[in-house]
Amino acid sequence: MATDNMIKMNMPQVRRPEFGLEGNFGKYYADGNPLLSHLLNSLHVVFPEGEKLFIRSVKFFQDDITDPQLKARVKGFIGQETQHMAQHEKIWDTFESQGVKVREYDTWYAKNAYETVEGTIRKVFGEETYKKLALAVTCGLEHYTATLAEVAIDPKINAMEGFDEKMKALLMWHAAEEIEHKTVAFDVMQLVDGSPVTKNAGMLLATWALLYYGAIGTVKFMLEDEEVKLTDLPGIFAQKAPLLGKVVWAMVPKLLQYFRPDFHPDQMDNDYLATQYFEANKKYFQKAG
Repeated sequence: MATDNMIKMNMPQVRRPEFGLEGNFGKYYADGNPLLSHLLNSLHVVFPEGEKLFIRSVKFFQDDITDPQLKARVKGFIGQETQHMAQHEKIWDTFESQGVKVREYDTWYAKNAYETVEGTIRKVFGEETYKKLALAVTCGLEHYTATLAEVAIDPKINAMEGFDEKMKALLMWHAAEEIEHKTVAFDVMQLVDGSPVTKNAGMLLATWALLYYGAIGTVKFMLEDEEVKLTDLPGIFAQKAPLLGKVVWAMVPKLLQYFRPDFHPDQMDNDYLATQYFEANKKYFQKAG
């Protein structure tokens, strides 16, 4: 059932950025830290397959959308997610040349998450429940990405200090667009299933998936990194522990608000961060026709 919060005016714009990253960034681009770099490498793999889920979960319900504005916003959402997928995969060759086996991890992750786990949910709960749950998982993950985006862009936290500038530009662009389209999937979910049980179940599944697959990729890449010695690990962890603690501390209260019965992504007052980013970084992208 639709609510009064539904159908907002924010319209995602599809941009085609050019960051010049291909073959042009160091292995430890995250302030020289292997742990943080490999954590982000894991997300560079997890994001494209996740974005495919986002796109198909919204497309399941395209025929149920009659409002022309929401239809246009869904089109913009799909366009942005398609660009995110392309930009992350664009730099996989560079990772491979650095000895980071991102394609090997992607093969396992895609099979485990989207054939085994998603396939099992489909069989157990049936097609209609599966589709609604897939959309609810998408909404939960979109809340994670919008929250992480807010924290990443926030100059008070300065989470990307010391990053390679081109990689920082890619991550900041992705973050800003996550904020820009944060309401789209949620508004579709409200249209087709206003159940708080479905919404919260999707968020719990999203939390498990993001933490599980993000952690496995990080551990895999760290263990396979011949430049990281066992004796280096305490210093590597200690270097970024304060930053990671600050990020988690900032994110948790924002994430928990998702479980409020009256929650809507528009209640997250972070749109100005995306607006400021786009105004200051026009050199990296152009609006797609």
